[in-house]
Formats: sequence, C-alpha cells, structure tokens
Amino acid sequence: MHTLVAYTPPLDPIELRFPVVMTNAEMAAWYQVGKNTVLHIVRYFGLNELSGAAKNHRFGLHEVMRKIINVTPLDDAEIKVLLYPLQKVTWVSERTGLSVSSINAAVCENRLLLPAPIEVTPTQPGRTAARGRRWVPAQIEAYIRNDPIPSQAAPAPRPVLKSRSKPTFRNAFEAICSDNAEVSS
Repeated sequence: MHTLVAYTPPLDPIELRFPVVMTNAEMAAWYQVGKNTVLHIVRYFGLNELSGAAKNHRFGLHEVMRKIINVTPLDDAEIKVLLYPLQKVTWVSERTGLSVSSINAAVCENRLLLPAPIEVTPTQPGRTAARGRRWVPAQIEAYIRNDPIPSQAAPAPRPVLKSRSKPTFRNAFEAICSDNAEVSS
C-alpha cells in the first residue's frame, strides 16, 4: 500500500526594497494578513515607525524580528531564512502530519510539542485567536529534521557582585544618601 505525501511548494522569502527596513506591504506579506491588519499588529507589539509618511510606513527589520519572533538575526543568511512568510496552522499541519484541530487543541491546552506559535493579533483574556496564530517556518523545519530549534540566544549571565551587609539606618535620608553613594562608586 502506497502512502501519499502532500507536496508543499517551496516558500519564497519576502523581497525587501530596502536592506534593513520593512514597509507595510512587506509586513502584510510576511505576516500573511491584510494591509489594514498591520497597523493593529504594530500597536500590539509596540513597533517604532522609522518614517512619518502616512501612505507607506517603514519599520526596522531587526526590531520587527526581535519583538515579533524573539530572534535577532546576526547576518544576511539568517535574515533571509527569517524572511520566509510566517505560516498558518494548515501549513504546519501539512508539514508535520498532525491535524489542524489537534494542533489548535494542543495550543489551547498548553501541551504543544511543536515550537510555539506567534499570536499576531491581540486576544481577549481566556480566549485564543486561532486565526491570529503564525509559525516561523525555520523553526518548524528544524523541528521536523530534529535539529535544534533556532531562537534567540540566552543573554550572557551578569556577574554576581559580592553582597555587602546592609547597615541599618536611623532615617530615610541616611538610606537615600547611602544608596546614591553605592550607585556612583
């Protein structure tokens, strides 16, 4: 008995007009949403606009990647991999062989084994927006190949300062002066 393998056409990355800037249209293509939804996503994630032009807003690519998918690309190769459009649950279902309903149920019940989706639209408390979920193709492909899931590296640990015993103070003014002296030294 032969099993049919679903053919998925290769994805094409989003072509940016400017090397490190995303426009409204490019963001809409990357998120796979309508152009009118981009403004809501920008507000939801707190993205800073680089241009004041009302017709074609522009946003820094690194900020978009950092705030939306929590990844900071280090070079052009990483940027190209991350510029593949974020994918909906049907694409994830085709790639993994899991049903759409089981993926959605696993997300709602916090038992998903796949890389976590990105909620690109705000949700109300106690509800999850199934239509607003998107996955990073590079993460799903790495999961399928059993490779480490690409994500932002953990920040370097801060050196632990030797703790000095805090003296007791007789009043608040003494405590404030002491704290200021520690910060300035």
